[in-house]
Amino acid sequence: MSEVRQNTETLKYIFDEQKAAEAASCLLSVNGGCLPYMKLIKLLYIADRRSLTMYHSSITTDSYFSMKFGPVPTSILDCIKHADEYPSDSPWNSSIKTRGYDVILKKTFSQRFLSQEERDLLETVNSEYKGKDQFDLSDITHAFPEWHNPGDSRIPLPIEDILQATISDDKKREEAASDIRMSAYIHNLSFSQR
Repeated sequence: MSEVRQNTETLKYIFDEQKAAEAASCLLSVNGGCLPYMKLIKLLYIADRRSLTMYHSSITTDSYFSMKFGPVPTSILDCIKHADEYPSDSPWNSSIKTRGYDVILKKTFSQRFLSQEERDLLETVNSEYKGKDQFDLSDITHAFPEWHNPGDSRIPLPIEDILQATISDDKKREEAASDIRMSAYIHNLSFSQR
């Protein structure tokens, strides 16, 4: 059993709704202010997956689940589907609203917590998949090796499974896990001091 698998509990970020809303805002702003919510969460998942693999950090700080339509960032899905349960001045609700199956940008965030590197990655992922609709993206993410069919339920998708699927070299995968552990520690510490 590799070190990555042994330290599962340490590869978890505290969800930062502000940063997740900034990431969603970034994608919505380059798409005319509106996207089907499933396309938005797929783009955010793909960008996070790539960030974890390339930069060893999470853009959204979310946790992931395998669901019927593929892997999803679960707290963001909750923000979209249960927006009425959050305060109107919450980071998500103050800039983004859900109307039916669409997510609409109310106002763009100042991008206080997203780095330029993260914005660039979000825009790159958006450009690569611009011609795809949400069902195309669902099919694409179904092919990701870390996704497991949960039927009509959902199952946790640990960061370790993403690394296992995207980094074939054991040593590089363990280095990525170590970097993510440190990234999560720093994020969680600074988040708790806000």
